[in-house]
Amino acid sequence: MTESHGILASLSNDLAAAVERAAASVVTVYGRQRMPATGIVWSTDGLIVSANHVVERDEDIHIDTPDGQHLSTGVIGRDPNSDLVLLKLEGAELTPAVRATHEPNVGQLVLAVGRPGKSGPMASFGVVSLIGGKGGRDQRRNQLGNFLKTDAAMLPGFSGGPLVDAWGEILGLNSSTLGRGSGFTLPNATIDKIVTSLQQHGKVRR
Repeated sequence: MTESHGILASLSNDLAAAVERAAASVVTVYGRQRMPATGIVWSTDGLIVSANHVVERDEDIHIDTPDGQHLSTGVIGRDPNSDLVLLKLEGAELTPAVRATHEPNVGQLVLAVGRPGKSGPMASFGVVSLIGGKGGRDQRRNQLGNFLKTDAAMLPGFSGGPLVDAWGEILGLNSSTLGRGSGFTLPNATIDKIVTSLQQHGKVRR
C-alpha cells in the first residue's frame, strides 16, 4: 500500500466514524404524506429540531429513534421564517447532538447526514462553499445569523438533518427550502435562539 492510499483510507475511515457519531442523535420524522424526513436530538429532555416544511401536520407525528423505537411526538412550536420546527418526545432516552465549538471555514470538509427511512443513516460529502450573514439584500437570510452553504447533496428526506464536520460534531440544521434546492445550513447559535423562543412563546417574535 502506498502512502497516498494509506492517507485516503484513513480519511475514509475518519469520515465513516464521523457519520456514525452524528447518527446517534439523528431520528426519522414522519410528519407528511410523502417520504419521511430527518430530525436532530437537541437536548437530553427530548427536544428535537427539524425542518418546518417536512412536518406538514400538528398531530399524528411520529419519530423513529436510532435504536429502532417508533414513538409519538408533538409540536412545541414553529418558525416558518427559519424553516424550523420544535418537537418534544416525552420519556425517551435519547442522545443529544454533539455541537461543534469551532467556527467553520470555507473549504472545510463536511457531511450532510439524514435518516429518511428504515434503512439507517445516509450521508453525502462536500465542503463549506459559503458563509453568509448580514449585509445582503435578502432580509430573511439576514435574520438567520452566519448561515452556511455547502455542495453536499441534499438527498430526498435530508431536510431537518445535521451538517457535521470531520469529527462528527454538528454545525447546524440543513434545509433544502431555504437553500432553494441546494445545501443551506442554519447554524447552531441561531437554532438555540429559536428553540428558546419557541419554548417560551410557541413562535418567534420579530
